[in-house]
Amino acid sequence: MPFNFEDNIKNATVLLQEVANELHTDDLNKAGRIFRAVLQSIRDRLPVNDAVQFAAQLPIFWKGIYFDQYDPSKAPTKIRDAQEWINYIRNKNAFAANNDFQQDEEITASFKAVFRVLQRNMTDGQLQKVKESLNQDIQELLAA
Repeated sequence: MPFNFEDNIKNATVLLQEVANELHTDDLNKAGRIFRAVLQSIRDRLPVNDAVQFAAQLPIFWKGIYFDQYDPSKAPTKIRDAQEWINYIRNKNAFAANNDFQQDEEITASFKAVFRVLQRNMTDGQLQKVKESLNQDIQELLAA
């Protein structure tokens, strides 16, 4: 069975466009930076086995981005509260944070937007593990 690059690119692009729609932007570069920042923040918060299981449901292109610069020896990262989580996501997008994330509320909205996309594209059990890995006040950001 040949490896179909076109299908992999299409799957990755469809997911990115879904994120862009949730973020209310036509700028796919911005949507990609935000998606990467949230995915890598989630990855760092998960125990290694859960991080790998989470990645299994991503299109191959996003798996590469998800695992880029991953250091399993530092997982899971301890994040104590919602403000620390917001800052962590901001730091994952350090290159463009001043443009993509002017305010903490933009990071919270971006986290929620990406999570909505993940809910539509992943199993509930996998996302439940993600939620359980987050402190209660971080979970409350999703409900707010």
